[in-house]
Amino acid sequence: MNKKLLLKTLFLIFVFVLSWGIIWSWSITKTVRKNSKNDSMKNQHAIVKNIIATETRDEKKYWEFYAKSGEYDSEHNSVQLNDVIGNFYDDKEEVSVSFKSDKGTYDEKSKKVILNGNNLIVGRDGSQLYADELIWQGQGLDILANGNVQYMQNGKIVTKSKKAVFNSTLTNFKIIGNAIVKLYADDDAKKKYTQL
Repeated sequence: MNKKLLLKTLFLIFVFVLSWGIIWSWSITKTVRKNSKNDSMKNQHAIVKNIIATETRDEKKYWEFYAKSGEYDSEHNSVQLNDVIGNFYDDKEEVSVSFKSDKGTYDEKSKKVILNGNNLIVGRDGSQLYADELIWQGQGLDILANGNVQYMQNGKIVTKSKKAVFNSTLTNFKIIGNAIVKLYADDDAKKKYTQL
């Protein structure tokens, strides 16, 4: 065999093996490429029962909640919660407010807890807040209340409004839209002013 023919044959064999390898690897990775384009593979859901979650930073507890059931959505990094109860904590890791709700959502990215459905938040001082939707944005940040907001503080202040903004301990607030405020005095003050 002549040397040129041998080199040509080796070159053709090399080109054939290389082409066959490329075609073979393309056909093997076809499923992987298809799955990476398939959105349903990217968005995973998990249904979970009896969820207990706690957020801590620098060894301090910020909040915790328990839900009877929930559904995790990986695309939105959120958990839909059912029958939720929980606590939010202050800087001293003492409960600043407790809450309960029929439904809620926890967003992992924003760290927001949104409660919607028979919501009640109770402050350490006994104040109570009801609303169609409550949004807790983090320790030390305001609590937003939307829809049929009702707030009672120490039996002396009762408010109703469309919206309201509360500090994280429910001690300071701003009511917004069609607001009704009723102030009640304690028994000693009532006696004093009725005698005037």
